[in-house]
Amino acid sequence: MSDVDHERRAVELVIGSQQYAEALAGLVERTERSEADLRSDSQAALTEMSAYVDEAASRVWDRMGRWLTRSYEVDVDTSGLTELVELGRRHSLVFLPNHRSYLDPLVLRAATAGHGLPSNYTLGGINLAMWPLSELGKRSGLIFIRRSTRDDPVYPAMLRLYLGFLLRQHANLEWYFEGGRTRTGKLRPPRMGVLRYLVDAFRANGEDADDAYLVPVSIVYDQQHEVSALSREESGGSKAPESLTWLYRFARAQGRRRGRVHVRFGPPLSLREALTDAGSRAETDDLTEVVPRVAFEVAHRINAATPITPAALVTFGLLDNDGRAMTLAETLAVLEPLVAYVRRRRLPLTADVDLGRPEGLRRALATLVREGVVVEYAGGLEPVYAIAPDRQHEAAFYRNTVTHYFIDRAILEVALVQAAEEDPASDVDVVAATWTRALALRDLLKYEFFFATKGEFDTHLRYETELVRPGWAEESATPSEVTELLAGSHLLLAHRVIGPFLEAYSVVADRLVTREPAAPLDSDGLIAESLGVAHQRWLQQDLHSPESISKDLMGGALKLAGNRGLLGPGGDELRRSRQDFADELGAAVAAIAVVRSCALTT
Repeated sequence: MSDVDHERRAVELVIGSQQYAEALAGLVERTERSEADLRSDSQAALTEMSAYVDEAASRVWDRMGRWLTRSYEVDVDTSGLTELVELGRRHSLVFLPNHRSYLDPLVLRAATAGHGLPSNYTLGGINLAMWPLSELGKRSGLIFIRRSTRDDPVYPAMLRLYLGFLLRQHANLEWYFEGGRTRTGKLRPPRMGVLRYLVDAFRANGEDADDAYLVPVSIVYDQQHEVSALSREESGGSKAPESLTWLYRFARAQGRRRGRVHVRFGPPLSLREALTDAGSRAETDDLTEVVPRVAFEVAHRINAATPITPAALVTFGLLDNDGRAMTLAETLAVLEPLVAYVRRRRLPLTADVDLGRPEGLRRALATLVREGVVVEYAGGLEPVYAIAPDRQHEAAFYRNTVTHYFIDRAILEVALVQAAEEDPASDVDVVAATWTRALALRDLLKYEFFFATKGEFDTHLRYETELVRPGWAEESATPSEVTELLAGSHLLLAHRVIGPFLEAYSVVADRLVTREPAAPLDSDGLIAESLGVAHQRWLQQDLHSPESISKDLMGGALKLAGNRGLLGPGGDELRRSRQDFADELGAAVAAIAVVRSCALTT
């Protein structure tokens, strides 16, 4: 590692480089502005984003970080760090964590400290650059970047140059590529901006430049203070702006113990090899096609590294039970097949998952009761537990941290119902029909989950059918036998895993049908109306999942509608296509209801 950690002349070094001269000449040609003006703007941009690592400032920053994260004990996979330390001796490491909390950068910094890794240069939104902490942060490696650079070609050009400079210095980088904290608990679709800038910078450094490695990082909290605020935003509330007053309140809220925060590292990914592989699969060198494939591979590795926590499993079991409170024994009965399934698949678990015994489940429930997410009533013959009526979104946040592990199973269940209901009296090929329906459901949910390739997806579905009933795919099952198969299953997941998503999508699709196809679509107005309608339908018990009342999920529905060319303007054909879209989602929600009915009567 060079002395870039202590180098305050980064701006001068970038400006003195050949890359800067070439970038400036290109800007002059594209913008038709004077070189003097562009030089002034570019130097200002570089000064704004530049950071360095000063030991004294870093010690102060680390002390502040330990105080802010005092609610948690950091549980880090040290075995994953061993390989990273060795890689970091020769290459830049680019840490790409998921983003659940404002505490994430402080947690990751604490997790890597003391293991031989230098401090990361961490890119974050300039909205968090609050003086005087912003100055301390810049001296501790924080690079505050603008969220929007539209109509400003200078800033992104300078960010590319600065990233290239850091790569040449073998500096380690870090940013949160979802572009913001998850509102639902699951991994959000990655934003390509900074990753594209990094790829541009990496290529501009030349073929002889050292490789860099992308490091997928999963950060999961046992309990999280911010979830209540995130849930209010999801239901239509406004986001509190960041300020020193906001920071003071946030810091005070971290005073109570909330268990552990779990940090896991996925297998690092050579940037050079990832670009080559993605280009081969995309059959193009076009970075608009290549970079998303690299990002999705990182997302897959983050998901695969994410450990399942007790809170995730308990909320999984208590949500979507038709509002019933459950005894300890009833909760155990729901969780036992789920835990057995998790162990059979050898999915990663935190060390404190012990829900197969009453004592372990009781501890997990007590934690959620203390946080107010679960309510306990002990005035009868025995205690009963339920998700607090106004905390459904928070419970769903914890559950959704692990729903990606169950998405293929959930799709299979719904596809089986739909295949069986196509024509119960016909001689339908249930296996072929199930595969067709599964692909359609996969397409409906493609903006919510990171799916494997179709070939891998087929393998996953076959594996799940073997778990449900070995040999089923080779038998000539009739539709009625499929229905009986589901009714007798001890583990049904679809209503809990994808039910809320499909319900939210269905509400948006129904409201889209009411819009005049020839008129410009007011997307914000459609989402606002859909939130209100969803709330009404939930109060009328027409929707089963209050977490369907979600701006994030409804935004995904609108994105899917746009992908299908349904946003208009258009004519009668658009009207029919919108109705077909609503019908498709309505049929999926109806199939979810069948699965739910089977689950509640098993």
